[in-house]
Amino acid sequence: MEHGIAYSIKNHRPDRIIYFATEQSIPMKSKVEALLGGFVPESEIVKIADGDDPNTIYRQACDVLNKLGRGDRTIEHVYVDFTSGTKAMSAGLFAAALAYGVSNLIYVSGQRGLDGRVISGTERVITFSPGEIFADRLRHQIIELFNSRLFSAVLQLIEQGLQEIHIPERRHELEELKKLCLAYQAWDWFAHQEAQKHFEKIDKPIIERWGEQIARNKGWVAQIAGRLHHDMPLRERYSEQLLIDLWLNAERRMTEGHWIDATARLYRLVELIAQFRLARQYELDTGKIDVTKLPESLRSKYNGLRDQRGRVKLGLEQAYQLLAELNDPIGQCYDEVVRGTLQARNKSIAGHGLEPVTKEVCRRLEERVRELLAQVIPPWEEQAQQGRFPILNA
Repeated sequence: MEHGIAYSIKNHRPDRIIYFATEQSIPMKSKVEALLGGFVPESEIVKIADGDDPNTIYRQACDVLNKLGRGDRTIEHVYVDFTSGTKAMSAGLFAAALAYGVSNLIYVSGQRGLDGRVISGTERVITFSPGEIFADRLRHQIIELFNSRLFSAVLQLIEQGLQEIHIPERRHELEELKKLCLAYQAWDWFAHQEAQKHFEKIDKPIIERWGEQIARNKGWVAQIAGRLHHDMPLRERYSEQLLIDLWLNAERRMTEGHWIDATARLYRLVELIAQFRLARQYELDTGKIDVTKLPESLRSKYNGLRDQRGRVKLGLEQAYQLLAELNDPIGQCYDEVVRGTLQARNKSIAGHGLEPVTKEVCRRLEERVRELLAQVIPPWEEQAQQGRFPILNA
């Protein structure tokens, strides 16, 4: 056993050695040093209480690696030889090395005698980087975070992986996952046109690899992005998909328990529904109402709402009031329940006051907005399936 350890030390010539040893194996250090000739590096012994408990060696090895990572010697310069010792000790040390990202693992091989030990003089040092193991672990972490919609964290992990992993096919997978993550992050931030550009950069086999929902999502985003150009007609820019997409974004925030963010999106959706209806049914823009398109009986009233620049701009309640005056059924939907819920939002710290946004306030608004959506887009829940984020499988 001492011959294998000495051979490994001579081969790598470290400036410091840390031995993990049980009480019984401590004398092995002297035997190893006797075989090193004049080369005896600085060393220390970490005493292991139980050589048959992999958890013991794992915890102690992790403590050592944690200290090394904070010192002058960084983890990238650490070599871990797990050849000697009990199987439990080798397993614990190997697991600790993986946990701390040690990229230089050593195993001394060679011709073995009847006792199962490597015969002196036949030693062969195998130094390898557990790139595939790191890549698999990183991949699982990325998928878990992606499915939790923590896209910034995913991108940080991917950048770390691209620095540490050098296997070409694994790097390619990370690059494609990065494009995928950028697409969904931009989409989650309502940057539909940016998201579309990222989707277009993703190789088709990658989209097929991660599931049909991604292909549906790509088409969904393309529909919204294509209609948001400023040169599109007003009634086209206010699309059904845009309304549903805002609902789905609010739904994701509710799933995360982010009631303030969810309520803000639902509030905007109440307003967007009125804008959608006025644009699609009457070609009216709440940012600049064309009074000539209104019935004669309403023109005088709305001409009186012109601002200093001569524009007629309508807020949320005014938009619903106009719909009511146009005898549109959506105008009748803006009832006391919606108004009361929106007032609760306005009194909150996310609006104009200091009160918290509660789950109850958000859920009440959610219920009414669901009903409003059903009024303007009867099959909206069926369409929504195209815009739901995917769950990636490892």
